[in-house]
Amino acid sequence: MAEQLLEPATRAAVRGSIGKLSALGIGNPALTIEAMMRDMLRPMLKEWLDENLPSVVERMVEKEIARVSRGE
Repeated sequence: MAEQLLEPATRAAVRGSIGKLSALGIGNPALTIEAMMRDMLRPMLKEWLDENLPSVVERMVEKEIARVSRGE
């Protein structure tokens, strides 16, 4: 079996904390932790992509053009 990332005590503490949060019944009870995280991360990811994606794509296109022009 693969080594666990978290110790059992750490997992139990995290589960307990998340359980307390879930028990509060804030917002949509059908909303999962994954959905909440996705909603929270979406604006951060959008900002990062807006700031970085054009230069990443430009750099990759330049590399590919150089590769093709060398006949590789």
